[in-house]
Amino acid sequence: MTFRIVFFFSILFFLSRALTAQDPHFTQYYSNPLYLNPATSGTYSGTFRVSMLYRDQYFQPLEESYKTFAASGDVKLDIRNAKKGLNDVISMGLTFVSDRVRVFDVNTNQLLLTLAYHKALDKKYKQTLGIGFQGGLLQRAVNYENLNFQDQFNAINGFTLPSSEFLPPNNITVPDLSTGVYYSASPTKKLNLHLGMGYQHFTQPNVSYYDDPVILNENIVKTSKYPSRLTFHGGLQFMTSYRLDISPRFIWLQQGEKQTIQLSSLFRIKFAERTGQYFHVGPMFRIVQDVTGTNLETMAAMVGIERKNFIIGLSYDWGLGSVILDGRNFSTLELSLMYIGEHDNDTNFCPQF
Repeated sequence: MTFRIVFFFSILFFLSRALTAQDPHFTQYYSNPLYLNPATSGTYSGTFRVSMLYRDQYFQPLEESYKTFAASGDVKLDIRNAKKGLNDVISMGLTFVSDRVRVFDVNTNQLLLTLAYHKALDKKYKQTLGIGFQGGLLQRAVNYENLNFQDQFNAINGFTLPSSEFLPPNNITVPDLSTGVYYSASPTKKLNLHLGMGYQHFTQPNVSYYDDPVILNENIVKTSKYPSRLTFHGGLQFMTSYRLDISPRFIWLQQGEKQTIQLSSLFRIKFAERTGQYFHVGPMFRIVQDVTGTNLETMAAMVGIERKNFIIGLSYDWGLGSVILDGRNFSTLELSLMYIGEHDNDTNFCPQF
């Protein structure tokens, strides 16, 4: 219990000095594409897509681990340009993300609506260029009942005295805007690639609990901007044989003073020649640069099963820094589920995110 409290307040101290706030990170970002880049909406070979992702972070050393849940869905509509013989795509999506620290009930929720348009650059749809916009609400809350302050200690056996701390309203909701671009190409029948850039929270909303006209104390800082997040991502997907696809990928993120590089490779193996079942497996490495320096923070293993329209994924992260420094295994578990409607992966090798 003592370690848990010290660890939590160490994180709060670091965030208040360096980053103010940060978005949750995911190992399986490709199972939560709209959260990574709004322009990925509609980038799949089907008519609609639904995905869910659950992340349980630091579940071994902490009694109450950090839990994140994300769910999204998007639909797309083909737009035919009769004069040019091109098929463009317009897509709409909805995303919900909930990040919770249960020990002290610190919650961050996001509800986002996405609109994307993808322009075909040639008649055979081998190249597309898309742009996406995302808008919604960012909500933060903390439960004061689970917090203790120094003046509450009775000098005997606990924190039973009333506190003189001034506590502002513990729930705040602000508008949030993001945008992104996305490019995909299929130079050959066995190769496709994608590149994208996302710019989340570009308005940097004020998420300070003290931003209230009722608070007249001029010494209280009433501004705490939620830092914008810049994302670059890309990858290849190439078919080495009729039973094996390989997809190397990279993701680079910067938010506040923290930069993250995520490198992964996914091997998609077909069970049999005439079946729509695949086995997914691959490694992931996460490199982090922050105020403490640059470190190889995490190594992960990813596995999954693909059957027709369903993809179920599981990943397990090892926190390398914590294991090396103090022997604790700050591991993370993620479980994902994705469903693509009216999708046939046996007859098409299509670029999809």
